[in-house]
Amino acid sequence: MSLFGTIYLGKSGVWCMSQGIRVSADNVANLESTGFKGSRPLFEDMFLSATTEAPPRDQKGLGTNLEDIEVLYEQEGPIHATDNPTDLAISGRGFFTVTDGEDLFFTRDGNFLVQNAAQEGFLKLSLPNGYDLCGWSIPEGTEGSEVTQGTLSPVVFPSTMAGRETENIELQINCDASKPPESQDISLLDKWDSTNPQEPIAENAYDLKIDLPVFDPAGTKHDLYLYLDRTSQARTFEFLVSLPPDQDWRAQGPFSGCLLSGLLHFGSTGTLESISDVQSIQPDGTTTNLLPQDWSNGVPYFEVNLSGTTQRIQLDFGLHYDSTSNSWQPVSGRQSTAYAAPFSVLYQHLDGYGPGRFQEIQVDEQGVIHAHYTNRQEIQVARIPLALFESPDELSRAGGNLFKSVDGATAQYFAPDKDSIGLIMGGALEGSNVDLANEMVHLITLQRAFQSNTRVISTADQMLDQFLRTL
Repeated sequence: MSLFGTIYLGKSGVWCMSQGIRVSADNVANLESTGFKGSRPLFEDMFLSATTEAPPRDQKGLGTNLEDIEVLYEQEGPIHATDNPTDLAISGRGFFTVTDGEDLFFTRDGNFLVQNAAQEGFLKLSLPNGYDLCGWSIPEGTEGSEVTQGTLSPVVFPSTMAGRETENIELQINCDASKPPESQDISLLDKWDSTNPQEPIAENAYDLKIDLPVFDPAGTKHDLYLYLDRTSQARTFEFLVSLPPDQDWRAQGPFSGCLLSGLLHFGSTGTLESISDVQSIQPDGTTTNLLPQDWSNGVPYFEVNLSGTTQRIQLDFGLHYDSTSNSWQPVSGRQSTAYAAPFSVLYQHLDGYGPGRFQEIQVDEQGVIHAHYTNRQEIQVARIPLALFESPDELSRAGGNLFKSVDGATAQYFAPDKDSIGLIMGGALEGSNVDLANEMVHLITLQRAFQSNTRVISTADQMLDQFLRTL
């Protein structure tokens, strides 16, 4: 090869080394970019076989060329904990899927924000550049961890939650068995005085009063009360469900506010064995016997009108009646008792709730998004899948920490879990996978190679100059 060719060899080296320096510079510049994947330059030699010349002079090196810039997908960046629950990081392989409304993009950048969705009254999770996080919707009543596939769509959730009426009251109570039976029975109904809405039963006329906060169909809170009192029968206690007489929408009468009464029978071991004499009470004193075989789900129920609409509420003491076997079945761990201990409420749960507004998002390691509201309720919104490609060559950089699949490439989606390709960490972000020490070494090496190639050019130039001066 002539001296002119040598100059071109040096030129190829200078150009390739400058491209390598550019790659390292880009890596260093993105050292703090969330979820950034560093790259490395791959060089190759250029070669020509000259058929007109005999070996070994037929082997012609033509310098170097930049073969490819490889993205280091397989290397994870460090995980940094943050105080923001919508920050997400992937521990393991895979990508988040986001969309601009038309195309799908893939990223390891989990810096998501809660923003207003296009649909009024709904919120979404989006990157700061506006790209929306995609996931699998969770049908109502389904556990999010059981959703392992579905149609990929932007994650949206309501900004407010409507109230829900109370339908079930679950109680586990202890009645004091050490209290002696009463000498004569005076029922709680006989003690009722509807003309005194503040205290319809005198404070010393019962053993325990339990506050039951319930919600009407509009989500407005109301207070019902459960009274308990010892009877003259052994191991038997009377109960009465009521509300303040002046809040009873059914009608006004001597028994306004009275809703349901009955007897609790406890066995010799102190556990609740049966419930009897259950009666629905009307304001005028009319009662209707509610037989166990007619109860809903094997527990007593009553109807109440709190705001103009009648609603049915079930009362569960931890003992259910099985109409098939005509027997009483205790609820494990929640059966009411009558031990020689003070009257007390051991467990109380009422469904129903008032309206609420969105409060915060939490994402578990299985990728299930939980939306929490100010009424202490939560809904499972969606599950975030992890996208995986068979080969890194199926992705190309799209800017903004995003990647896009090349034509014909299709992502496979996996549910995140400990046994899957990766799991999701809420309140954390993945840092860049760039190793600054390695980049500094690369820069020094590339700089020296660049200098050496310029020396080749200058040396060939000097030789040409010297040759031309001899002519």
